[in-house]
Amino acid sequence: MKLIKSLAFCSITLAWGLLFQEAAFSSNDIKLPKPVLKGKLSVEAGMLNKKSVRHFTTTPLTVEQVSQLLWAANGALPVDAISGATLKTLPSAGGIYPLEIFLLTGSGTVKGLPAGVYNYNSTSNSLVPISEEDSRMALAQAALSQLWLAGAPVIVVIAAAFSKTTAKYGNRGIQYVYMESGASNQNLYLQAEALGLRLGTVGAFNEAQVSAAMKIPTGVTPLLIVAIGK
Repeated sequence: MKLIKSLAFCSITLAWGLLFQEAAFSSNDIKLPKPVLKGKLSVEAGMLNKKSVRHFTTTPLTVEQVSQLLWAANGALPVDAISGATLKTLPSAGGIYPLEIFLLTGSGTVKGLPAGVYNYNSTSNSLVPISEEDSRMALAQAALSQLWLAGAPVIVVIAAAFSKTTAKYGNRGIQYVYMESGASNQNLYLQAEALGLRLGTVGAFNEAQVSAAMKIPTGVTPLLIVAIGK
């Protein structure tokens, strides 16, 4: 009987410990400002003027700009009143949405946001801290030593959990994921143009080194590196 009570007490203690641990992690999330849903620049003007660059000024971005960019990359739209489904800013095969968006910042490169690596939570429009290190140079070296990347105030990495899509569509799902990452990249180009920002996208890099530099979870593959600034 004493053994049973002891085990029960340990189980309850462990359960509460995990609960408090989860709450602690949640409290570390950084809530971002709500994205603006109506801008001043037309889609046509954005497509006309967008361009890729390799040089940026040292002007820091604002948290509002970062929020808008991440929302464009993989943000949630208002819940559909009929189906109850939450849609996103880009299409996804089967409504699976396998993309994961990561943000890299340096000290003072985003006003009010510490240097580090963050995972974007599209559901709550918030940032989940992964690392407190400025990993921009490590990422640039992993991108075949394209050191200009480290000069960008922020870097967005578009990644994906392929297994989410291939579980339903098999190998065909691989193509669907790449299609989705392209849509996310295009959204970033258009949103950056609307915000008066510039960006450059890189697809040449060592996946393992990028994952290590950013501490990307196992099962998530980096697909595109997008440097953004002024």
